[in-house]
Amino acid sequence: MKDNLIKKAYISAFDIEDKYLKDLIVINTKCLVDDNIQRRVYIDNKRLRDELIYYKFYGERPNYNNILNLLLPVIISNTNIKKSEDEVLELIQKYVKYFKKEEYLFEYILSSVLYNSIIHNIIEDNAIEYKDLLQKIKEQIIGFTIPLDKASTIKFHMARINAIQQIDKYIDLKVQDYDDEKILGSLLNILYDIYIEDREVKDFGSKSIKKSILSILGDDENHNIDNIDFILSMSEYIVKLRQYKINKKVYDKNSDPRYLINLNEGDTYNDPIFNQIKIISKNFNNNILNINIKSKSGLYVLKFKKA
Repeated sequence: MKDNLIKKAYISAFDIEDKYLKDLIVINTKCLVDDNIQRRVYIDNKRLRDELIYYKFYGERPNYNNILNLLLPVIISNTNIKKSEDEVLELIQKYVKYFKKEEYLFEYILSSVLYNSIIHNIIEDNAIEYKDLLQKIKEQIIGFTIPLDKASTIKFHMARINAIQQIDKYIDLKVQDYDDEKILGSLLNILYDIYIEDREVKDFGSKSIKKSILSILGDDENHNIDNIDFILSMSEYIVKLRQYKINKKVYDKNSDPRYLINLNEGDTYNDPIFNQIKIISKNFNNNILNINIKSKSGLYVLKFKKA
């Protein structure tokens, strides 16, 4: 039963029109390593480093702040909520740095703890009531601490108190409109929309989260998704990681996508990041070399500025 819910949550995350967030979810899935000894699934940081080097050539920074669903692969591949939380916290801090969103650091940290708790609690009991769920995630925030220097500790405690107060307001059904500056508030709004009164969600990040949560709670996922066969196979892969059946090897390469410049149209190559690829086309436009490639995970256009 849980396996089906996990697959549905993963698939539904892709039922949006933002290619860049979907690419990031795939990246984080590809970086997962199942550790049967410690009974956890974690991110291979060396693989993530190279994946994000590639992403700079084909991806873009999402134009909204709620990017939390890029954490979904880590959350649903782990069976233990605490080990999942540890991995999520490490990963979100890397993305805060990568996308230069340091001003929202504590907001992202607390929101990640919240989202991890939401997903684990509804997978455990998808009949959980709204107020019971909010009470559980509130307790998770109350008990959460991270090691910080003295100055940062004060700011963090203030942010945590504010988060608890926000949850209390939503328990009392005192809600606010969606605000891209308030990542934690967006999560609470999504829960309110799902359980109490549905409203329009504007940004793709919140839509992705909403669809994932709804699918766990019983909604059928939408299969009109680009490259659905690949997404379905990745959802199966997530379940196998969760069961420690993959025995994934740690990434031991160093990759740079600029080697693609030397390949010709029609060439095939076994790339360390994309795996088997084919060069579909190459063209110059405004001093930028566009290289279109096809891989199992989809079509990508890598852009290289002329030196």
